[in-house]
Amino acid sequence: MEILRLPLVIAAVVVVLRVIFERLGVPESVNFLLSVAFLHTIAIPIYIAIRLARDPRTSRPYLTLLKLIAVYAVLTRIMILPVYWLARIFEWEQSRFGGLWGPDVNAFVGFIGVPIGTALVWIVNSVVVGGAIGALVLRLMRRPVAVTP
Repeated sequence: MEILRLPLVIAAVVVVLRVIFERLGVPESVNFLLSVAFLHTIAIPIYIAIRLARDPRTSRPYLTLLKLIAVYAVLTRIMILPVYWLARIFEWEQSRFGGLWGPDVNAFVGFIGVPIGTALVWIVNSVVVGGAIGALVLRLMRRPVAVTP
């Protein structure tokens, strides 16, 4: 789990910065750049794959890659849950909070249904897409170099 320490700190900083920027009225196009989804779907799977490829002691690197991506995605989505709850309570209008509040949205949907459903979609997406990207990086980095005579 040592490998996830820095990426988790980065995710926590991104979560806080994005909320601050959104509350300050920074345009969504800028806030989109501060995306935890990008971290757990693309950036961190590549980081994990590089770290695993560089460590010759790693047994079963592909399985380890998938497990680490899944753990990272779950932990980062847990970090985002309180943000969704605050968005429900204060009726934040950013598009990413659609379906959390409104006249036709009950408390269960706003506090549990949408946040957990969104988390599950992103976790599966991260394991599938991030796993494929990470596996490709791992494969390219671990490819044996052909020796020419």
